[in-house]
Amino acid sequence: MVCLVLFVVSFPAWGQCPEPPAVARNPTVRLDVIEPKLVYRHDVDLYGLGRIRNTFEKAPAGWIMLGVTITSDQLSMEVRPVVLRQAGGSACVWVTEVAARIGDPELDVYVAANYPEGTCEYDVVREHENQHVEINRGVVHAWAPRIGAELRHVVAQSFPVSVAGSADVRQLPRMLMDRLRPLLDGMRAEMRQKNGALDTPENYRRTAARCKNWFPDGTRLPDR
Repeated sequence: MVCLVLFVVSFPAWGQCPEPPAVARNPTVRLDVIEPKLVYRHDVDLYGLGRIRNTFEKAPAGWIMLGVTITSDQLSMEVRPVVLRQAGGSACVWVTEVAARIGDPELDVYVAANYPEGTCEYDVVREHENQHVEINRGVVHAWAPRIGAELRHVVAQSFPVSVAGSADVRQLPRMLMDRLRPLLDGMRAEMRQKNGALDTPENYRRTAARCKNWFPDGTRLPDR
């Protein structure tokens, strides 16, 4: 998600961007980590869990997913630029504030609908999914200081920028987020690796041994 709030100032023609206006000389740049509300869902069965996207979980070969945790790693950004119009329709742009956030207000945690609440199977799967929640949360918090520092560096190095028109101004949040892409990719790679280290055949076998009724009558199973 990107958001842009414009602050426009008229300015005479210049061959290049002038000194920044007072409101843009010391921009505020921050990155916040959203602590999502956990929403435990019990409305998707074993057959449907494998079709859920936006997760770093993957069952080992020969096994099926018993629960799924959605990732909460999305970057959103609000930018408040100052636009100084120049002759010919171009403009110089600075920013007064960049407010970025990682995460989502809510995080869905699925336990297969095949397991009634209060059963051994439900409790064991929920416990396992809570480990995925903590992995994802820990990785985001560990990377947030680096991403925030890089965002401050990018803002300091990127402005002023000369744009041809208002359409280019609207691309500023996307431009800043693209500059953060290598760090975001690194964060997600670590998240994928740590989730994979939990979803091993050995851990799945230990989970299976804790309960007995993994496939109640009428259970639909996905392809393994």
